[in-house]
Amino acid sequence: MKKFLEIAEELKLTTFKLAKLRDQKLTKDEDWLVHDGKQYFTEAGCEKLRLAVAVPLAVPRKAIVKVLHRAPNSHWVYGKLPNDYRKVPVAVRPSWCDRLVGKNITVDIIEDANGGITYRHEALGK
Repeated sequence: MKKFLEIAEELKLTTFKLAKLRDQKLTKDEDWLVHDGKQYFTEAGCEKLRLAVAVPLAVPRKAIVKVLHRAPNSHWVYGKLPNDYRKVPVAVRPSWCDRLVGKNITVDIIEDANGGITYRHEALGK
């Protein structure tokens, strides 16, 4: 585990830019944690940060989505992003389709080079 300031110095980022990158690309308790008021990154979190600095599109952004209802295709559900009024389709496992309705889930926001955006349940990426 590495300290927040060590990673900031290693990647040559300000603490503000590193905190913004952390919030966009990493999940708490899995990639980073707070212990006694100090922030630490796990080894997996450090690797994701290094990759995100080198190739920004390689590491997807993270967001919490409230699942509204299932889609006609069982591989998808519709969800609502925080502070947004649009419904977005989210790829999920077909067996989880009905179980996720009404719950908040973590999704990967995948952007391609052409500007297209796809939302995928975090569990599909593992």
